[in-house]
Amino acid sequence: MPDIFEATNGQGFKQAVVESQNLRLRIIQAADAYKAFSLIKDPEVTRYLMWDGPKTINELRLAYQDEAADFETGHRYSFAIERVDKPGLIGSLAFRLIGYKEQALIGYWLGHKYWTKGYMTEAIRLSVHFAFKHLKAERIFGGVFKGNQPSRRTLEKNGFQLDGTLRRDILVRGTWTDVWFMSLLREEWEQNPARYIPLTEEVIHAQIQSA
Repeated sequence: MPDIFEATNGQGFKQAVVESQNLRLRIIQAADAYKAFSLIKDPEVTRYLMWDGPKTINELRLAYQDEAADFETGHRYSFAIERVDKPGLIGSLAFRLIGYKEQALIGYWLGHKYWTKGYMTEAIRLSVHFAFKHLKAERIFGGVFKGNQPSRRTLEKNGFQLDGTLRRDILVRGTWTDVWFMSLLREEWEQNPARYIPLTEEVIHAQIQSA
């Protein structure tokens, strides 16, 4: 029986690009660190994250280099979020498979100046399509710090439901924090898959198979 708290590997991909009218999700690259660093170091962004961001651009560059390789091995799936009309990272979205290959944990962040424009709602919509169609997920789930209503609403706009509140679930900068636990099931996606389908996509499986 798998450890339900440990990450596992799934299918790897050499290419993964999904686009809507306004946004593109693509595999994150080391070069994205140069645009991402100032965005993710913004206190307005990190206050909703479990970490304070990287200390240097090179630290982030090396992390993104590893994440790009992980996409091909199926260890994790990290996307750069960028506008179709103006390429360049504005945020990131990632999946980890936890316990079972069919259980996809979602995490995301967006540069503060891109908030309230509907970008993250659109990015999550594209990612839902990718997770259910290409990762064969049975459930997508994630946590939102209690009180972060915009993030919760973004998930709800994409069909996620509140499973419950995990009280004092994580320690964030010395403070025990409650977490809203949200999820979306395959059968809920199957009720209206067209809601999530991208305008275009290019997804190529890797030859390397997970162990």
